[in-house]
Amino acid sequence: MAVLDAGLEFEFSAAQLVLERLLALPEPLRPTRQSFGEDEAGVLIGDAGRFLREFRYPVGGFYLISAGATFDIREIRNGRLICHVFFGDISFNDIREFLIHMAVAKPIFGFACATEERKKRNRITTVQGVNTIESWVGRDTQRYIPGLYWWTFLPASLAEKHGVPLPVIASVALEHIELEEEKHLFRFYENPDDWRLTTVVAGLCSSLPGIFDVEKIRPQLEGARTFLEYCALADAWE
Repeated sequence: MAVLDAGLEFEFSAAQLVLERLLALPEPLRPTRQSFGEDEAGVLIGDAGRFLREFRYPVGGFYLISAGATFDIREIRNGRLICHVFFGDISFNDIREFLIHMAVAKPIFGFACATEERKKRNRITTVQGVNTIESWVGRDTQRYIPGLYWWTFLPASLAEKHGVPLPVIASVALEHIELEEEKHLFRFYENPDDWRLTTVVAGLCSSLPGIFDVEKIRPQLEGARTFLEYCALADAWE
């Protein structure tokens, strides 16, 4: 089975609501521990109300840990907040309900998919001599929609900002859930590994300019002659 992860981007002003929604998740996703290191066991959260009242966001971010997932929460560029989720042994329906549950906190954008699909859409690996260089690209929601994935959370406001017609997206989605305040949740295939079996999503990314398409910049980065040239190109497409 594929390794699954998810990411939701928020305005930092929604940080408290994001935390409240995470601590209100049903089991097995509801966090029970908090830590400042990915490999730390962390400390018990205990009473959620008290935790929420006393918690202060650390500069470097933090982790919340549940039986079914680890949540990596930190501030990113432009004063935004990212909640990256690494799922354990949970059902596909748990992931669906997680995305619906977190929609109350008004994500700017979100996804859930196989880790390999995420890498396919937003990561470039190139070789220069004996060195292998890897970079994440296309994740700036102020410049474009980062991509389309197994599950994609897409508010109408972001689609409109980048000139992406929602009816076109909905026409190829296997499932389309319309949420309050013009928020949309799309599922493009039955199982997370099925991204390998279809070109429909890649075709949408290629044909709609407002969606980031890694294939359009891959030749630039793979053709970089020096490490500094590569870094400059990768930074331009962050």
